[in-house]
Amino acid sequence: MAEKTDLIGAIIEDWQQYDATLNTHGTEVVGRVVRLASLINRQVDENLAQYDLQVGEFDVLAALLRNPGHQLTPSQLQAVILISSGGLSNRINRLEKRGWIERLPDANDKRGVIVSLTTSGKDLITRAVQSHLALENTLVAHLSGASQGQMATLLHDWLKKLEG
Repeated sequence: MAEKTDLIGAIIEDWQQYDATLNTHGTEVVGRVVRLASLINRQVDENLAQYDLQVGEFDVLAALLRNPGHQLTPSQLQAVILISSGGLSNRINRLEKRGWIERLPDANDKRGVIVSLTTSGKDLITRAVQSHLALENTLVAHLSGASQGQMATLLHDWLKKLEG
């Protein structure tokens, strides 16, 4: 009995039926990575919803949590979560309104601010991170440790190449 193909396999089969000369080798990998990202993002969104968080807000809070003192300047935040300054300002405003972060004066820059986790923000993101990591581990649990290591290495190398 033939193994059932995934959605990307079915799309590749369709392309080959349409024109057998098309080179779909890249689709075998890129298409599956894109599909995996979509499926994973859906589960991540559902998981974060229980904390009333969106992915972008989670990224800001998690970046603050993993830094000493749980605070960063907006420029430092922008560098570690790869977002435009306008997008970051909107996230900071939303998180501040919810009481999860606060803006403090920057002693090193009279015009600057430091973005800092509040106690409630730290409590929230600590719980959300634990849940998020558990989800990630669940998503790869069907893979052997060796397969996880190989995949991590391949994806790391690919990211390094694309990120320049």
